[in-house]
Amino acid sequence: MLSKKITASLVGMSAVVGVLAMAPSAQAVDRTCYDGNFCIYKDRDFSTDNSMYRTKIESARWDLDMSSVYENDSSWRNRRAKGSRTFGGRWMTLGTEICIIGGGQVNYYWDANDDGASHRLNESC
Repeated sequence: MLSKKITASLVGMSAVVGVLAMAPSAQAVDRTCYDGNFCIYKDRDFSTDNSMYRTKIESARWDLDMSSVYENDSSWRNRRAKGSRTFGGRWMTLGTEICIIGGGQVNYYWDANDDGASHRLNESC
């Protein structure tokens, strides 16, 4: 009788181990800047250890549309055909912080760091 209980317990435990082994692992966050996007990174040098935002929206106020990078931008990648421009003001009124030609990127610029509040795409730089 004792050997049947031990066998049943071992079978039950192996079933649990099998379920645990088959459980899916956590998926990594995709922080790739795909073609056609303007990408804003919270950290310099395009670090993917922190927030990153990719957008195709022609113009946006970051305080409303992209709060994770509002005044927290440190590097920029433009995977679009035309220029992309960031501004220090929410209404694109306080002047250009940085303008990146189509296909260009800036890994860090001290004067624009953590100062972006809005952007416009399809601009001339």
